[in-house]
Amino acid sequence: MRAVPRSALIEGTIERLKTQIVSGRWPLDSKIPIEDELVEELQVSRSTLRQAVQALVYVGLLETAQGRGTFVRGTHEVDTVLHRYLADAELRSVLETRRGLEVEAAGLAAERRSAADLDRLAAVHERQTAAQRDGRAGEFSRAAVEFHTAVVEAAGNPVLARLYGTMLGSVRDSVHLGGVRRPQEHYGDAGHARILEAVRRGDPHAARKAAAEHVTTFLTALAPTDKDIR
Repeated sequence: MRAVPRSALIEGTIERLKTQIVSGRWPLDSKIPIEDELVEELQVSRSTLRQAVQALVYVGLLETAQGRGTFVRGTHEVDTVLHRYLADAELRSVLETRRGLEVEAAGLAAERRSAADLDRLAAVHERQTAAQRDGRAGEFSRAAVEFHTAVVEAAGNPVLARLYGTMLGSVRDSVHLGGVRRPQEHYGDAGHARILEAVRRGDPHAARKAAAEHVTTFLTALAPTDKDIR
């Protein structure tokens, strides 16, 4: 019986690790199992596993944090390229791109949303409203990002969802900066409520309009200070 070449073992292990990431078994930003568990599960040597992990670290799908473990940082190699590009992009450009994606997503969501999508959107919006009422800024921002993500996923377009997923870091930054730089506009805007109502009614025109107005609020509020926070 011929031995499997080492290069083939490493390549096979890389693909099996990628499957765990792409399938969602290891979600974005989650910590992957420890080395002992992976060696047992994949039935490979430690050296083979380490080289496979390192290959995924190199392309940006994984990140190793000393003393903490290894974390999922992307679901596709293209995510890494876009993440790095967006990290240096001007905030205004990011927000304009975000507006384009979110406007189309809102319209499609109004046409395609399921009952489960509506339940998720309503639950997230309720959490965000409660956080605003109680003055929990961190929870408010997390719920705001989750709301936009839920709208995009309700659109039922996997390409749009992937593109938006690569922007999530920038979306989080813009939401956070909205609260820091212009808290009155940030916390007082009822954009999410209007988007939710339009999606619930199945009105794509109103959903697109509400989404456009909501992101434009960010653009208007942050315009005076965007040059010093790239």
